[in-house]
Amino acid sequence: MKYRHIGILSAMPEEIGTILEDLEDIKKVNFGDLNIYSGKWVNKNNQYIYLSIAFSGWGKVSAARATTRLIGNNYKNIPVELILFTGVAGSAQDDINQWDIVLGKCLIQHDMDATPLFDKLVIPPLKQKELIPNENILEHLFKRLTNNDLISKYSKYGKVKKGIIASGDQFVSDQESFMKILSNIPNLSAIEMEGAAFAQVSIQEEIPWLVIRVISDNANEGSEEEFSEFVKTYKKWSHQLITVLVESFI
Repeated sequence: MKYRHIGILSAMPEEIGTILEDLEDIKKVNFGDLNIYSGKWVNKNNQYIYLSIAFSGWGKVSAARATTRLIGNNYKNIPVELILFTGVAGSAQDDINQWDIVLGKCLIQHDMDATPLFDKLVIPPLKQKELIPNENILEHLFKRLTNNDLISKYSKYGKVKKGIIASGDQFVSDQESFMKILSNIPNLSAIEMEGAAFAQVSIQEEIPWLVIRVISDNANEGSEEEFSEFVKTYKKWSHQLITVLVESFI
């Protein structure tokens, strides 16, 4: 599964780490306060791929805006052919722990409510609540991450899982809010603030996509402290994950 140009998006620079330092011939494009960095990434076998990278900021609107801009970004006259959103998220299940990697097999906007015109959680333009990525891309990355020594042996990362990821414009840090979300999405694996908006735009723009999240905390009391401390540490390790993701598509 090969691509020539991949877009990589995260909410914060810490979630990408130092990957920009690996790019050659970098071109920076500004859209107001949004910066897109494009360049050539070369592996040890002298194989290369073009990357376009941006940091959206928190929340669904910011994610949707950055996704749209990133999809439209050509580099060397080659359009973005695949787009990935990566970063951290809160766990929604007891068996999903800090440093585990969750690949989104389904994305849901947990705060979407257009009732009574539509059922709760249904996104009106798509007339569906579950946003499903390309199965081949999902399985391809799941296998590559599961079988990669850089992830399984030589890093802090834990288990690699496929799961349901919910997004909303709320940093969930109390039990009441968490339980309300879980009551609507009982099989939920992780909670964050951008992925489902990113997925919606990607679907409407007809471009392949996937959300990859690393668990930073439990989405309940005390998660804000866990999150802040985790992000500082994660910045040192995120480069490994991004490297494996990129290498998987050369």
